[in-house]
Amino acid sequence: MADQPTGKPQEPEDRQADQAQAEQRPRQFFFDIDELPGRTNAEIFGDGEDVQGYLDLLGRDLVTKTIVQTPRLSVFHEKAQPGEQVKPHRHGTHQLNYVLRGELVFGRRRVGPGMGFFTPDLLYAWRAGEEGAEWIEIHAGEPAIFVDQGPTS
Repeated sequence: MADQPTGKPQEPEDRQADQAQAEQRPRQFFFDIDELPGRTNAEIFGDGEDVQGYLDLLGRDLVTKTIVQTPRLSVFHEKAQPGEQVKPHRHGTHQLNYVLRGELVFGRRRVGPGMGFFTPDLLYAWRAGEEGAEWIEIHAGEPAIFVDQGPTS
């Protein structure tokens, strides 16, 4: 004998609430990084005068591919050309970068393949090495862009 369902049938408003909640929850998925669309900072921000400050801070040509972005977790694949750099900034999240290829230079510290960098929402800057760089960037939440030192406690 098959198991019998328990509980009462859902009312239409219950189904709508469940459907809305399901749409907000992330789903499992597989991905191939080569198939994800990438966008440069110039494509993301545009070219207006009001965005020039962002492009001066983060460069025009950094290519970002969004793997997942939710209120609790954001993961990006990033690729920078040789010598490309970003000025000091932070994102309002705990952030971890894991280098796949090339090199990121943070001041005098070189971070290459298999190495990473963690920041608990503090200012940082980097320059891509002679071969450029490719890395995974993970944020605890949805990143924003700040240039102040931020909270110290």
